[in-house]
Amino acid sequence: MTTKLPDAPAYLANTFRTTLVKTGIPVTGKVTPKMTDANPEGRKLISTYKSPTLSDIIYYTNQHSDNGLAEALLKTVGFQSLGDQTTESGRKVVTEHLKNEGFDMIGLNYIDGSGLSRSNNVTPIAQAKFLTSLMDEKFYKTYLNSLPVGGQSGTLKRMFNGLGNGQVFAKTGTLNKVKTLAGYMKTNTGKTLVFSLMVNNYAGSVDMVKKRMEKILEPALDL
Repeated sequence: MTTKLPDAPAYLANTFRTTLVKTGIPVTGKVTPKMTDANPEGRKLISTYKSPTLSDIIYYTNQHSDNGLAEALLKTVGFQSLGDQTTESGRKVVTEHLKNEGFDMIGLNYIDGSGLSRSNNVTPIAQAKFLTSLMDEKFYKTYLNSLPVGGQSGTLKRMFNGLGNGQVFAKTGTLNKVKTLAGYMKTNTGKTLVFSLMVNNYAGSVDMVKKRMEKILEPALDL
């Protein structure tokens, strides 16, 4: 069983306090977590835990389509730039970054980090252009490696089990009557192609849509 913690520092502190008491070590006072403390009292370092690297976190997020981590990453971006751990701050920072990077803002409505909001809007051509621009960035290989691979890993393990196996690197998106897929594909001649597929208000099953997506991309493998 897994769960998301609304206040991880408070949870850690309270768990630590409970453990101390159970082992016979008296503890007085209540837990008062603070994200920042400009004038802390004298403290003694007991232990240090280092977070996984950003690339490791993004890899896990993309492979498992972890909505909680996606939201946490958005808030972290806001905290790093504006000092405020809120979705709104993260949204401001990301939107400004996209503008500075020349993202096609027409039709964009960016609401959350996970994409669960039905108010999110973006055009396939804007995604394709942006994914193309990432190929010139120094972090492109790290980002590419974080994406699920068709027929092999993550949320694409059950897609492209025939043609395209090991050649499609993409992120899925799924809501009720919404199915999207965007990323890169390696052709049989060694080229790298960028694609973005978005299907809204479809009839039938999501499996049918996934099979259609595979059929649409199959001819491009021979380019």
